[in-house]
Amino acid sequence: MKINKYDIKYDRPITLWDEALPIGNGKLGCLIYGDSSVRLGLDRCDLWDTRPHPFTLEKGFNFKNLVSLVKDGSDQTWKEYCRLFDQVFTDKAYPSKITAGRLVLNFNESKVKSSSVDIYKAIATVNIENGSKIESFASATEFVGVCRILGEYSLSINIPKYISENSNDKKHLGYPKAQIITDGDFIYYVQDTHTDFKYGIVVLNKKLENESQIYYTIATSNDDENFIEKSKAQLLKAYQTGYETLKEKHIKWWKKYWNKSKLSVGDELIEKTYYRSWYLFASCSRKGFYPMPIQGVWTADNDSLPPWKGDYHHDTNTELSYQAYLKANRLEEGKVFVDYLWKLSGEYKKFAKDFFGVDGILIPSASSIYGKPMGGWAHYALSPTMTIWAAQSFDEYYIYTGDEKFLKNRAYPFFKQVGKAIYALLEQKDGKLYLPLSTSPEIFDDSREAYLEPNSNFDLALLIYLFKTLDKYENILGLPNVSRDVLSKLDDIALDDDKFIKLDKTKRLNESHRHFSHLMCLYPLHLINYDSERNKKIYHGSLFEIERLGMGMWVGFSYAMCAQIYAMALMGNSAYEKLYQFCKGFVADNGFHLNGDFKNYGYSTFHYRPFTLESSFGFCDALHEMLIQDHQGYIHLFPAIPEEWKGNKIKFNKFRTCGGLIISAEYNKEKISVVFNSDKERSIKILNNFNIDQIIVSNNDKQYTLKAQDGYFNVNLSKGKTIIK
Repeated sequence: MKINKYDIKYDRPITLWDEALPIGNGKLGCLIYGDSSVRLGLDRCDLWDTRPHPFTLEKGFNFKNLVSLVKDGSDQTWKEYCRLFDQVFTDKAYPSKITAGRLVLNFNESKVKSSSVDIYKAIATVNIENGSKIESFASATEFVGVCRILGEYSLSINIPKYISENSNDKKHLGYPKAQIITDGDFIYYVQDTHTDFKYGIVVLNKKLENESQIYYTIATSNDDENFIEKSKAQLLKAYQTGYETLKEKHIKWWKKYWNKSKLSVGDELIEKTYYRSWYLFASCSRKGFYPMPIQGVWTADNDSLPPWKGDYHHDTNTELSYQAYLKANRLEEGKVFVDYLWKLSGEYKKFAKDFFGVDGILIPSASSIYGKPMGGWAHYALSPTMTIWAAQSFDEYYIYTGDEKFLKNRAYPFFKQVGKAIYALLEQKDGKLYLPLSTSPEIFDDSREAYLEPNSNFDLALLIYLFKTLDKYENILGLPNVSRDVLSKLDDIALDDDKFIKLDKTKRLNESHRHFSHLMCLYPLHLINYDSERNKKIYHGSLFEIERLGMGMWVGFSYAMCAQIYAMALMGNSAYEKLYQFCKGFVADNGFHLNGDFKNYGYSTFHYRPFTLESSFGFCDALHEMLIQDHQGYIHLFPAIPEEWKGNKIKFNKFRTCGGLIISAEYNKEKISVVFNSDKERSIKILNNFNIDQIIVSNNDKQYTLKAQDGYFNVNLSKGKTIIK
């Protein structure tokens, strides 16, 4: 399939930064847009102001005090709770992700005519009315930004206004004014901060006989003591390597990336969003760098702090961002998240001790790049169970690779430390274990009502999942089964007459809400599968509750999360409808997810447009689950196909399933063909949802007929390729 039909294209000037042409290489990001001039908004993944918020350094900033202030119940203590824990985002500019500024290209007052991104090659093009042209890419191999320019232009660097204390924004960073320096073909600035950290944009501007070339980077004092000189040498080396050579290596990298997996469902809107999402993924998530925070490598280029200060939000954002890469077989780009969590495990142990007063690993749910707490709504930003959701990324990586070494050296040790910390927080009452405080993000926002009766179904689901996973690991590794006893002391998920899942034992969701945190037990934790009449009633009842309350208070990620649950319930029409609405109402022309109903389709009462990345990959994950499911010990092909696609040729190539098995499959007019690529001999079960009695299996130059048994096909796979028709 040629994905260039889904290139990002504009036949008009781009006037808004969140509709810009996005390019990136995991380290550097660039937003290209403009009208009478072309702006290149520049960002780097590790460009942060990491000064701690003063409140987080106060003696009272700890879990014991948080519990005490919540349980006291008086207005005075609640006021102190809000000051110390909830208002951290409101009165200081730091800690925060920051942007470096922008390059500005002027073409003698001539305006932009059209622009595009070739997503297969990750190359942006801008055409100017006077015939000038810009071709640009963020080198996938050299990690510099590159531009080739035809036509006369002038170049300048703009530093964001909120950096300086002269900013009109009360939340400015108050840095001293930086000077723009020209040194031959180089132009750069060095920005001092209020710490030893320094950074700046460095540009090599080469005007040649028939064209001009620009090479740029963002340099920081973390790179080298003489970081400006080092960056100059890096840019000069890139120039000497040659534009065409860099471009050729860059295209080769992207070609390899796109060959990892593909899908086709015969629906242009769905496919366009899917492929643009994976273009964004590789642009902002790469091995060796940092995982994407809320905005990846495209921090808002609007002279203000980014939404939610561009942090690492572990109550939805990071989890959804790294939820789909395994099935899409994009391991190298996605594993950066588990690598990051593992690398920061020492910091998380310190946080568990300093804030919670326990040994083990706990993660601040709203955290800086180095794992420090940033504060925020305490009921999720400082909730211990958020750590379990983030830790699921280790378990998923093990499940989808079958890597026993990873299980022994990474997944189990991380889970063990999380379990140790969580268990130390649990309190025993009537033979059962409960958290001292319990919540369900982001239910009831930051009000007192946000604290539910322990254990909320959100917390309970994660507790059950944590100790079930530890029990599984203990069995695999031959260790003593110490987690099973903890499981026996946890309540069952709280239901209302076996019809739907409540918030906790006493409360039900009583209004339209964006976050389905109370349904974690359905997805992504798979504690309740759609595999019995009772469980099916729970799915249908819980989804009916969501439908009854309506979509008025939903945002973009709500649609992706709801589609995931519909897919689990094999409700293809409903899943499709939510994904369609997501694509139509919440995705900009450049593929960015803008979290409100900014196009005014009536999909939500939120009509703002904060750019966040996570929902795009929640969308991809839901689409995967409509095409193949593998979480119940068998493979379920095409489980949730909507009526709209029934006449289409539907197929996917090289999807990864449990144990590292690679599958390609095609569904065309009720006929199904499947190709398995296995790294070893293994036995698998395939659900017989094809209304057929037998299949033809081909492997190792042998062909045989296999009959269904008890609703499944039991197939022995050889190492290498096995074909089923």
